[in-house]
Amino acid sequence: MLIFTNRLLTQSPTDAALSGAYTPFSLALNTVQVARTGHTPPQWKVSAPTSMVADDAAIAMLAEVLKGPKPVLVFVHGNNNTPADCFTRCQALEDQFGVAVVGYSWASEGYQPDGSDLAAMVSGGPGTDTGEDSLSGITKDNLKEGWIQSKARRYAQAKVNAQHSTASLARFFRLLAAARVTSVAQPFSVLVHSLGCHFLHYMVDHEAAAASVSLAQNIVLAAGCTGAAKHAGWVTQLNPRGRVYLTFTQADSVLAAARIVDGDIKLGCDPGPDRIVNAKYRYIDFQGAFKMKLGAHRYFVADPGKTLSKQATRLFKNIFSSQEDFSSPDDLKKVYPVGCRVDGTVCYMGAGASEPDSHG
Repeated sequence: MLIFTNRLLTQSPTDAALSGAYTPFSLALNTVQVARTGHTPPQWKVSAPTSMVADDAAIAMLAEVLKGPKPVLVFVHGNNNTPADCFTRCQALEDQFGVAVVGYSWASEGYQPDGSDLAAMVSGGPGTDTGEDSLSGITKDNLKEGWIQSKARRYAQAKVNAQHSTASLARFFRLLAAARVTSVAQPFSVLVHSLGCHFLHYMVDHEAAAASVSLAQNIVLAAGCTGAAKHAGWVTQLNPRGRVYLTFTQADSVLAAARIVDGDIKLGCDPGPDRIVNAKYRYIDFQGAFKMKLGAHRYFVADPGKTLSKQATRLFKNIFSSQEDFSSPDDLKKVYPVGCRVDGTVCYMGAGASEPDSHG
């Protein structure tokens, strides 16, 4: 599994090879190859570390993946994902959907650029600070507590780290586009999760970045942790060969907590009334889907030992594999149990935040 990163590399043969440090505003890209060596918990062997990879070498690596037997999925993770978390998610996507995944790992844990912790952090409170779901521990009632303030500060720093890493991500997508032009064996699609959507939002303003990522067949903005207000202004800069899919549900407690911290209603929670009305863009409403419990934030991939519903599996397998979500009207209900709006702008995996005007 090929991983790109702007994290500084160490000599470790494990996930520690990707450090918590990075160089803000740098174009630098580093690469590693990753293989799973254990399952419970997942363990990783990291090999072939390449710091400051040259353009031609990076294009050759990407072209090799695109020449393989499987459709390619590029994955950009969200908030508070360690390198091991990134590897685990990439492996799960490969295992569950039959795609070849190329991951991009960035300094999302909310540390300073040199990898050191923020000053005067407070520990304590229920749960831990590990994992992408930890932010959901924030409520209006505990917002002033010291340990919650520490979580909020790390989240805010992760947003800054994303904004200061956009040059590297933009370069990655330019090189991916170049590799796609030179190697046409497989299409690729892009999956961006949670705070990764904030990362992508700021990346599209870089020269040629939006055009590069738009060489993808599909772009999936899953549980987007970026402001819903005026999202059309940047999302419509993405013009893939297929479609942009935006998933959302008000059951997402991580995004609800993020709103408490920074005040913005999140795209992956409620896109709001000003939605894009264009065949290139489809919102997927997961509200009330498959008895989804409050707290759902990573409903695009099954947790270990679990499986997705048949409809969700079909949906994500199709769009992650660079196909359409459904191929004919007869297939619509096999993917979207409650159908879609007449104009196709919204499809429903459950009862929905509002009733559809068509049941397909």
